[in-house]
Amino acid sequence: MPYSAVALVGYTNAGKSTLFNKLTKARVAAVDKLFATLDPTMRGLKLPSGRTVILSDTVGFISDLPHELVNAFHATLEEVLEADLIVHVRDASHSDSEVQRDDVQAVLHDLGIENGDTGRVIEALNKIDLLGPADRGVLVARARRANVLVVPLSAKTGEGCPELLAVIDRRLGEGEALVEIELKPSEGAALAWLYSHGEVVERTDKETAIHLKVRLAPAEAARFTHRQRTQTAG
Repeated sequence: MPYSAVALVGYTNAGKSTLFNKLTKARVAAVDKLFATLDPTMRGLKLPSGRTVILSDTVGFISDLPHELVNAFHATLEEVLEADLIVHVRDASHSDSEVQRDDVQAVLHDLGIENGDTGRVIEALNKIDLLGPADRGVLVARARRANVLVVPLSAKTGEGCPELLAVIDRRLGEGEALVEIELKPSEGAALAWLYSHGEVVERTDKETAIHLKVRLAPAEAARFTHRQRTQTAG
Protein backbone atom coordinates (compact mmCIF):
# COMPACT_ATOMS: atom_id res chain seq x y z
CA MET A 1 0.00 0.00 0.00
CA PRO A 2 1.39 3.43 -0.88
CA TYR A 3 2.23 5.35 2.25
CA SER A 4 0.13 8.39 3.14
CA ALA A 5 1.92 11.69 2.56
CA VAL A 6 2.06 14.57 5.04
CA ALA A 7 3.57 17.91 3.98
CA LEU A 8 4.85 20.68 6.23
CA VAL A 9 4.17 24.19 4.95
CA GLY A 10 4.56 27.58 6.54
CA TYR A 11 5.92 31.08 6.43
CA THR A 12 9.68 31.32 6.22
CA ASN A 13 11.40 30.77 9.59
CA ALA A 14 8.23 29.38 11.18
CA GLY A 15 10.25 26.35 12.30
CA LYS A 16 9.26 23.74 9.72
CA SER A 17 12.71 22.20 9.40
CA THR A 18 13.15 22.17 13.18
CA LEU A 19 9.82 20.36 13.52
CA PHE A 20 10.77 17.98 10.69
CA ASN A 21 14.01 17.17 12.50
CA LYS A 22 12.26 16.66 15.83
CA LEU A 23 9.61 14.33 14.41
CA THR A 24 11.87 12.27 12.15
CA LYS A 25 15.16 12.60 14.06
CA ALA A 26 16.68 13.85 10.80
CA ARG A 27 19.31 16.55 10.40
CA VAL A 28 17.90 18.94 7.85
CA ALA A 29 19.53 22.36 8.05
CA ALA A 30 17.34 24.62 10.19
CA VAL A 31 18.60 28.16 9.65
CA ASP A 32 17.11 31.64 9.83
CA LYS A 33 17.34 32.21 6.10
CA LEU A 34 14.85 32.84 3.31
CA PHE A 35 14.13 29.71 1.23
CA ALA A 36 16.59 27.66 3.30
CA THR A 37 14.67 24.57 2.20
CA LEU A 38 14.41 24.81 -1.58
CA ASP A 39 13.79 21.14 -2.28
CA PRO A 40 11.40 18.99 -0.29
CA THR A 41 13.15 16.65 2.07
CA MET A 42 11.23 13.45 2.77
CA ARG A 43 11.53 10.91 5.54
CA GLY A 44 9.46 8.00 6.79
CA LEU A 45 7.63 8.72 10.03
CA LYS A 46 6.02 6.10 12.28
CA LEU A 47 2.81 7.18 13.98
CA PRO A 48 1.47 5.92 17.34
CA SER A 49 -0.79 3.34 15.67
CA GLY A 50 2.16 1.82 13.83
CA ARG A 51 1.14 3.46 10.56
CA THR A 52 4.08 4.80 8.53
CA VAL A 53 3.73 8.04 6.57
CA ILE A 54 6.07 10.04 4.36
CA LEU A 55 6.73 13.47 5.87
CA SER A 56 8.06 16.22 3.60
CA ASP A 57 9.59 19.57 4.48
CA THR A 58 8.90 22.22 1.84
CA VAL A 59 10.00 25.72 0.91
CA GLY A 60 9.05 28.52 3.30
CA PHE A 61 6.48 30.99 2.01
CA ILE A 62 6.78 34.77 2.14
CA SER A 63 4.41 37.70 1.83
CA ASP A 64 3.23 38.54 -1.71
CA LEU A 65 5.03 35.63 -3.33
CA PRO A 66 5.02 36.53 -7.07
CA HIS A 67 3.04 34.22 -9.33
CA GLU A 68 6.10 33.48 -11.48
CA LEU A 69 7.96 32.42 -8.34
CA VAL A 70 5.06 30.17 -7.35
CA ASN A 71 5.30 28.60 -10.82
CA ALA A 72 9.06 28.16 -10.42
CA PHE A 73 8.50 26.35 -7.14
CA HIS A 74 5.74 24.11 -8.47
CA ALA A 75 8.06 21.10 -8.63
CA THR A 76 9.07 21.75 -5.03
CA LEU A 77 5.47 22.24 -3.95
CA GLU A 78 4.16 19.12 -5.68
CA GLU A 79 4.52 17.38 -2.32
CA VAL A 80 1.94 19.82 -0.95
CA LEU A 81 -0.49 19.31 -3.82
CA GLU A 82 -0.34 15.53 -3.53
CA ALA A 83 -0.25 15.29 0.26
CA ASP A 84 -3.02 13.52 2.13
CA LEU A 85 -2.56 15.99 4.99
CA ILE A 86 -0.96 19.44 5.17
CA VAL A 87 0.54 20.66 8.44
CA HIS A 88 0.66 24.46 8.42
CA VAL A 89 3.49 25.38 10.80
CA ARG A 90 3.02 28.85 12.31
CA ASP A 91 5.30 30.91 14.52
CA ALA A 92 2.92 31.55 17.40
CA SER A 93 5.41 33.94 19.03
CA HIS A 94 5.62 36.27 16.03
CA SER A 95 3.79 39.61 16.27
CA ASP A 96 2.47 39.14 12.72
CA SER A 97 1.50 35.49 13.09
CA GLU A 98 -2.05 36.07 11.83
CA VAL A 99 -0.82 38.03 8.79
CA GLN A 100 1.68 35.29 8.01
CA ARG A 101 -1.12 32.71 8.24
CA ASP A 102 -3.14 34.67 5.67
CA ASP A 103 -0.10 34.93 3.36
CA VAL A 104 0.43 31.16 3.47
CA GLN A 105 -3.25 30.54 2.81
CA ALA A 106 -3.05 32.88 -0.19
CA VAL A 107 -0.16 30.86 -1.67
CA LEU A 108 -2.03 27.61 -1.02
CA HIS A 109 -5.01 29.15 -2.82
CA ASP A 110 -2.75 29.91 -5.81
CA LEU A 111 -1.76 26.26 -5.79
CA GLY A 112 -5.40 25.20 -5.91
CA ILE A 113 -5.81 24.37 -2.21
CA GLU A 114 -8.79 26.31 -0.89
CA ASN A 115 -9.01 27.72 2.62
CA GLY A 116 -12.18 25.71 3.11
CA ASP A 117 -10.28 22.44 2.69
CA THR A 118 -10.12 22.19 6.47
CA GLY A 119 -10.25 18.40 6.58
CA ARG A 120 -6.85 18.28 4.96
CA VAL A 121 -5.08 21.00 6.97
CA ILE A 122 -3.74 20.91 10.52
CA GLU A 123 -2.30 24.05 12.12
CA ALA A 124 0.81 23.56 14.26
CA LEU A 125 1.27 26.65 16.44
CA ASN A 126 5.03 26.47 16.94
CA LYS A 127 7.42 28.21 19.37
CA ILE A 128 5.11 28.19 22.38
CA ASP A 129 8.30 27.90 24.46
CA LEU A 130 8.82 31.59 23.70
CA LEU A 131 5.44 32.58 25.17
CA GLY A 132 4.73 33.56 28.74
CA PRO A 133 2.12 31.65 30.79
CA ALA A 134 -0.67 34.16 30.10
CA ASP A 135 -0.09 34.29 26.33
CA ARG A 136 0.20 30.52 26.20
CA GLY A 137 -3.12 30.16 28.02
CA VAL A 138 -4.82 32.46 25.51
CA LEU A 139 -3.31 30.50 22.63
CA VAL A 140 -4.51 27.15 23.97
CA ALA A 141 -8.01 28.55 24.53
CA ARG A 142 -8.17 29.86 20.95
CA ALA A 143 -6.92 26.54 19.61
CA ARG A 144 -9.77 24.72 21.31
CA ARG A 145 -12.32 27.03 19.67
CA ALA A 146 -10.78 26.98 16.19
CA ASN A 147 -12.67 25.68 13.15
CA VAL A 148 -9.61 23.71 12.02
CA LEU A 149 -7.43 21.24 13.88
CA VAL A 150 -4.89 23.26 15.87
CA VAL A 151 -2.01 21.87 17.95
CA PRO A 152 0.16 24.21 20.07
CA LEU A 153 3.73 22.89 20.25
CA SER A 154 7.42 23.63 20.45
CA ALA A 155 9.59 21.99 17.80
CA LYS A 156 12.63 23.03 19.84
CA THR A 157 11.65 21.35 23.14
CA GLY A 158 9.34 18.67 21.74
CA GLU A 159 6.36 19.84 23.80
CA GLY A 160 3.13 19.09 21.93
CA CYS A 161 4.83 16.94 19.27
CA PRO A 162 3.26 13.68 20.52
CA GLU A 163 -0.13 15.40 20.35
CA LEU A 164 0.54 16.44 16.75
CA LEU A 165 1.45 12.87 15.79
CA ALA A 166 -1.73 11.60 17.45
CA VAL A 167 -3.86 14.13 15.54
CA ILE A 168 -2.22 13.17 12.23
CA ASP A 169 -2.74 9.49 13.05
CA ARG A 170 -6.40 10.02 13.94
CA ARG A 171 -7.14 12.06 10.84
CA LEU A 172 -5.51 9.56 8.47
CA GLY A 173 -7.27 6.67 10.17
CA GLU A 174 -10.78 8.11 9.97
CA GLY A 175 -13.08 5.59 8.32
CA GLU A 176 -10.52 2.80 8.45
CA ALA A 177 -10.86 -0.37 10.49
CA LEU A 178 -8.32 -2.84 11.84
CA VAL A 179 -9.37 -6.24 10.48
CA GLU A 180 -8.06 -9.63 11.60
CA ILE A 181 -7.63 -12.05 8.69
CA GLU A 182 -6.42 -15.63 8.48
CA LEU A 183 -5.07 -17.01 5.21
CA LYS A 184 -3.70 -20.34 4.12
CA PRO A 185 0.01 -20.34 3.18
CA SER A 186 -1.09 -21.18 -0.36
CA GLU A 187 -3.13 -17.95 -0.66
CA GLY A 188 -0.24 -15.88 -1.93
CA ALA A 189 -2.39 -13.77 -4.27
CA ALA A 190 -4.71 -12.74 -1.44
CA LEU A 191 -1.73 -11.90 0.75
CA ALA A 192 -0.23 -9.73 -2.00
CA TRP A 193 -3.61 -8.01 -2.47
CA LEU A 194 -3.76 -7.07 1.22
CA TYR A 195 -0.25 -5.62 1.14
CA SER A 196 -1.18 -3.64 -1.95
CA HIS A 197 -4.56 -2.30 -0.81
CA GLY A 198 -4.23 -2.12 2.97
CA GLU A 199 -1.67 -1.61 5.70
CA VAL A 200 -0.50 -4.82 7.33
CA VAL A 201 0.33 -3.85 10.90
CA GLU A 202 0.88 -7.35 12.30
CA ARG A 203 1.69 -10.72 10.76
CA THR A 204 2.22 -14.13 12.33
CA ASP A 205 3.26 -17.03 10.12
CA LYS A 206 2.44 -20.54 11.26
CA GLU A 207 2.73 -23.87 9.53
CA THR A 208 -0.94 -24.06 8.57
CA ALA A 209 -2.02 -20.42 8.50
CA ILE A 210 -0.96 -16.81 8.25
CA HIS A 211 -2.58 -14.50 10.81
CA LEU A 212 -2.80 -10.84 9.87
CA LYS A 213 -4.03 -7.58 11.30
CA VAL A 214 -4.71 -5.23 8.41
CA ARG A 215 -5.91 -1.64 8.38
CA LEU A 216 -8.43 -1.27 5.54
CA ALA A 217 -10.82 1.39 4.33
CA PRO A 218 -14.45 0.15 4.34
CA ALA A 219 -14.58 -0.09 0.54
CA GLU A 220 -11.36 -2.10 0.42
CA ALA A 221 -12.56 -4.44 3.19
CA ALA A 222 -15.75 -5.08 1.21
CA ARG A 223 -13.74 -5.73 -1.96
CA PHE A 224 -11.53 -8.21 -0.15
CA THR A 225 -14.52 -10.08 1.30
CA HIS A 226 -16.12 -10.23 -2.15
CA ARG A 227 -12.82 -11.34 -3.66
CA GLN A 228 -12.45 -14.19 -1.17
CA ARG A 229 -16.02 -15.35 -1.67
CA THR A 230 -15.55 -15.35 -5.43
CA GLN A 231 -12.30 -17.31 -5.13
CA THR A 232 -13.97 -19.84 -2.83
CA ALA A 233 -17.00 -20.20 -5.11
CA GLY A 234 -14.72 -20.66 -8.12
